[in-house]
Amino acid sequence: MEIKVVDFSSWNEVNSCLGQTLQEKNVISFDQINALNGLSARKSFFKQLNDLTCYVGLKDDHYHVKILLINDLLLLNKNSKLDHKIESWKSGKLIHTPYDLLCLIGFEALERIQSRIEALESSIDTLEEEILEKPDKSQQVRIIKLHRKAIKFKKQINEHLSVFIRTKRDTPLWNDLIMSVQCEMDNARQLVELMENLREAYQASVDNKSNDIMKFLTILATVLLPINILTSFFGMNFDEMPLIHTHYGMYVFYILIITLVSITVIVFRRKKWF
Repeated sequence: MEIKVVDFSSWNEVNSCLGQTLQEKNVISFDQINALNGLSARKSFFKQLNDLTCYVGLKDDHYHVKILLINDLLLLNKNSKLDHKIESWKSGKLIHTPYDLLCLIGFEALERIQSRIEALESSIDTLEEEILEKPDKSQQVRIIKLHRKAIKFKKQINEHLSVFIRTKRDTPLWNDLIMSVQCEMDNARQLVELMENLREAYQASVDNKSNDIMKFLTILATVLLPINILTSFFGMNFDEMPLIHTHYGMYVFYILIITLVSITVIVFRRKKWF
């Protein structure tokens, strides 16, 4: 098997590796490669060009790998993040076919996604504790950002899984890769569901906080209601009001206020509304 690193933006460099005879045999053109390059810039995908040739693109936050598989010839786009890895795999004699290399790259990409998902899970746990202790508006923005990340990871893993299933070979390594990606896909789905539950928990926490505020204001208004009633009663502009012309009228007024407020507080405490 031969592995060559080329620039996929230049057909001349690709053609020099393929050779004119192989190019004619596979009926590959630069227009095909260029169109697939544009597609691979947006997402991971697999394209069978003909019986002998397929084009694979893996796209995520860390890797943008483009591979042209032609029998025992593999053309790989220039990627500094993978150069040392490929040399290590070759020296360890882990690569026997082009599909072995693609499988190893899949494990490498999956490992990167797993580490980012674990970091996202830690952020979610921290945010959940903050919401339960003290909800605020800034947490809603963080929930939206984390939710978008979870959906993004789910989408990336789903695209990778589609590529790996379509290029699958009947080997233990490929079976392990697809099982690992499927497990990580389940984790990504759970993350998305967890973010939706976290959003509901945030809303419930905010609603509880609003309810506590409304409860406090209602209790305060109810406690002050007797004072307002007495003040309105004795504030009426009539000469024949009781206690209005006596020197002890103010003291009776205060006693009435304290008595009514005390009764209200006692009733609230017995109802366990405090």
